[in-house]
Amino acid sequence: MGIKIRKMEEKDIKETAELLIRLKKFNAEHDPLFTITDDIERNVNDYLKQSISSEDRVVLIAEDNGKIVGAILGEIRDRLFYEPRREIRVRDIYILPHYRKKGLGKLLLEELEKRVKGKGVDIITVEFPNENLLAHKFYSALGMRSLICVYGKSLR
Repeated sequence: MGIKIRKMEEKDIKETAELLIRLKKFNAEHDPLFTITDDIERNVNDYLKQSISSEDRVVLIAEDNGKIVGAILGEIRDRLFYEPRREIRVRDIYILPHYRKKGLGKLLLEELEKRVKGKGVDIITVEFPNENLLAHKFYSALGMRSLICVYGKSLR
């Protein structure tokens, strides 16, 4: 696999946004509480633009011969009441179907870990919809376990 993993740049926003929108649409198919907004394209693009200059966000992309085939978004957070104090929370990870089951997800996570080690980050966490059984299996295989549960219901 000749994949290069690097930090997202401004020129990558459009292609990276397309991957994230695919992920959000996938989530929406499984749970009505993940229904995407009408302005998702603008929101994703704005989020990615802000992430480039943010000290607390890391967006990495996986590139194959100039084509973006995967992305991972992490946010550094302060765990005010717990040790380890600082965490990197993976908010989103998406890999094009053709590139899955080849170790790319693990590579993206490992590269994210490397990039935040020097920033006082001592724990990595991930968030994903509870109904995503593939995500449960993937993260468990990497030695992760559930830390918290978030329950929700619509108030409409």
